[in-house]
Amino acid sequence: MGSTITEKIVSRAVGRTVKAGELIEALPVDKLYFNEVIGPPAILNFQKDFGDVYLDAGKRMKVFDPARVAFMPDHTVPSCSIMVSTGIKLMADFAKQQQIAMYKEGDGIEHTIASEEGFVLPGEIAVATDSHTCTQGALGALAFGIGTTEGENLLATGELYSFTVPETVRFHVEGNLQLGVYPKDLVLHVLGLMGEGGCSKRVAEYEGPTISSMEMDGRFTICNLSVEMSARTAIVNPDQTTMGYVNNALSGKGQTISAEQAGMVMRSDGDAGYSQTLNIDASTIEPTVSLPHSPANAKPVSEVSDPINVVFLGSCANARRSDLTVAAKILKGRKVHPDTNLIVIPASRKVYNWAMENGILNTIAQSGANIESSNCGPCFGKHMGILAPGDRCLSTSNRNYKGRMGSPEAFIYLASPAVAAATALEGRIADPRKYLGD
Repeated sequence: MGSTITEKIVSRAVGRTVKAGELIEALPVDKLYFNEVIGPPAILNFQKDFGDVYLDAGKRMKVFDPARVAFMPDHTVPSCSIMVSTGIKLMADFAKQQQIAMYKEGDGIEHTIASEEGFVLPGEIAVATDSHTCTQGALGALAFGIGTTEGENLLATGELYSFTVPETVRFHVEGNLQLGVYPKDLVLHVLGLMGEGGCSKRVAEYEGPTISSMEMDGRFTICNLSVEMSARTAIVNPDQTTMGYVNNALSGKGQTISAEQAGMVMRSDGDAGYSQTLNIDASTIEPTVSLPHSPANAKPVSEVSDPINVVFLGSCANARRSDLTVAAKILKGRKVHPDTNLIVIPASRKVYNWAMENGILNTIAQSGANIESSNCGPCFGKHMGILAPGDRCLSTSNRNYKGRMGSPEAFIYLASPAVAAATALEGRIADPRKYLGD
């Protein structure tokens, strides 16, 4: 029996062939990144717990490999409090001391930056202190979230302890997406099929003609939301589309993919073993909405018309170029409903600047939207659009649990940027296809 891409990536890391279910005592990690929520406590714990170790060894305290670590403040930036500012300053000082890459407030959401800047590459094992690290799986990397203690230990050792090689669920997707249907609709449909725990502790591997023809923006969205069915992570086998994206990201830094990095690009074998296979006909999927209070509570938009007074187009799930483009197409020449507040936050500074240069932000602003600098925004309920009791928000983010974006008495719906734009115009959940026919 052959191996899945996940088994191959772990096998490369440990230097021997492994299979799902095997316990790895110490898993070497290729890349590690932090946001300003978990980064500061991880740094403080690293300094406290390992300071004496380095002192006794007569060495200067240093992380395992500064070139493989990055700090990316994104959750509440520009800073919303003295505590956040203090944490970001701690990260910046530590990064300078250790010669670690430190991104600026407004550079973007960590999971967008990590791929956009070529920090994470195909075949690598990448971890970060956030559950949506699985977004990097679109690159053909094995990427997943970790906690503060694991982050602290990784800073010192570069290894993750007691890692069990996960089983893989294969999602074979065929069929063309209809007009007005996007990768976000596809993954919400998958969540509806699987339920909140349907992929628990396993890897969601997406393949098939629909995925092969999909651009990277869509693949990032699909991998990002897969953790909402309790997947350990998600992954897409790299192909020419992947490598074109990676080479473009590296060229922006004056780099090219090395022979060693190219050799790390892996794909699942045709006879790989999967714990489950699901066949999905994408041509049958409608624009889809997840109703409160679960991402898995997915229904076709034709069955939903609830009133909405807040629309959020942003987050690491959906705020890239293609997302803003379709929203601008729907909003062009139209006005946001007078009873609805539309908040738009591009996923990165590069996306923001591109959208500004191409007139997309102007179109969105003319519709009556509030456009903010790149950050996580109201996605996790800390700033830039906190929900009040009774608010009904349609969001392009990835979670709609009670209290996620503010008051536990608010109601959150999840949908694509196209549904979000149509909803902002009508003040109720709306089908975007009527705006995309011409």
